[in-house]
Amino acid sequence: MLLSYTTKPNNMKNHKLNRRKFLRNTSLGFLGVGLSGKKGFTNPLSNKYLETPKIKEYRKLGRTGAMVSDIGSGVPYNESVLRATLEAGVNFIETSEGYSNGRNEELIGRVIKNFNREKFYIATKANPTYRVYKSVNDIIRRAEASLERLQTKYIDLYMIHQAQNIIRVKDDYFHRACDQLKKEGKIRHVGLSCHGQPYWQEPRESLEGIMMAAIEDGRFDVLFFPYNFMEPDMGERIIKACKEKDIGTMVMKSNPVMVYENYDHMVNRGIELDRTEKKEYDKLKSQMEDARQFFDRYNMSDIEKIKDGAIQFILTNKDVGTICCRFQNFSDVSKYAGLSGTTLKNRTAQILYDFKDSMGFLNCRIGCNICEKACPYNVPVNTIMRYQYYFHAQKREKYAMQQYQKLPGSKPDVCKNCPGYCEKTCPYGVLTRPLLTIAHQNLSFDSLKFT
Repeated sequence: MLLSYTTKPNNMKNHKLNRRKFLRNTSLGFLGVGLSGKKGFTNPLSNKYLETPKIKEYRKLGRTGAMVSDIGSGVPYNESVLRATLEAGVNFIETSEGYSNGRNEELIGRVIKNFNREKFYIATKANPTYRVYKSVNDIIRRAEASLERLQTKYIDLYMIHQAQNIIRVKDDYFHRACDQLKKEGKIRHVGLSCHGQPYWQEPRESLEGIMMAAIEDGRFDVLFFPYNFMEPDMGERIIKACKEKDIGTMVMKSNPVMVYENYDHMVNRGIELDRTEKKEYDKLKSQMEDARQFFDRYNMSDIEKIKDGAIQFILTNKDVGTICCRFQNFSDVSKYAGLSGTTLKNRTAQILYDFKDSMGFLNCRIGCNICEKACPYNVPVNTIMRYQYYFHAQKREKYAMQQYQKLPGSKPDVCKNCPGYCEKTCPYGVLTRPLLTIAHQNLSFDSLKFT
């Protein structure tokens, strides 16, 4: 075995047993560690036969001074899983007013009211209407609505949701509102999230440029951005700059490995295509078959091993505050809590390097925008592939389709007769056109051919 990992249950019986184990174990104790890093209640009934993985490492979140779990909770899926996540020692919870129209905040509120509020660090975001905030009072009203849904007196981290340009970074309404909310004790720290530039908008700015502007601005305590082993250089430059300013860091889009599973399933189904689409499909299928040699080389039948390595890659960087992982079920609680405090070993690092080399053609680098500069139709490639990530990797199909329908400008249906400017420009060899076609057919209501 190359990596320590927990295999996901492959049938309903195992899933029920896994859930029963969590309900049994987590009902015996409370959180072992809080924001202070000190041990809390212990479980007098626990023994070696009742083992539930616990968070092993807490890190300082920049100048906020908060000690947060190295594995944080991204948008929670349901109350039972969130409760198990918190009882495993996760004390960082990320959400937004825009997730499920505020219902995700309500879910969190129902769960945390049964715990000691001081043990958790909660981050939520203000999602501007039509990409702008209306006024200072607009922000204050949104924050107060979040407080009510979360059933809490204060928000630890209040963030700008999806800052898509430097104008958003410096939004006067947001900063003035946050100053007032801080004075009233309703929020404690200020942050910003960024997925990159949609690229149908002006001015066209890179993810890195937006994040560096936020760092230089000086008013943000924590930043939230993509970082993974597939293309780490940009993320590491942002992390280094944050450390120099004592700004906390949250990581998203940490695991690009899941993309492989989705396309591997797709190319094995067999489909009827016209001549143009068949050519693109055959190119993708051929490279997928070559990529499978990677697994033959390492004799690895379970991709979970690679997924674990992707998380360990980030945990090895001690300047990262927390990774926001999506806990979809009880198996995920066991998996991610078990990875807490671990680091990447040399053997695993080599496997990730080879995976990157073998599978790089499937992964659009979030925030890159290089191919979009060459597109004569201004297709927002990065944004479309991010929605595809939501659809497949995060299983947020409805949300991804809704966001895609709102997307202005050209869609990938214009790519059919294009000579492929995007692919010729991409330095990573990404098969952009077939991947965009798949994304379009998944996310729209067009007739499906690739999936």
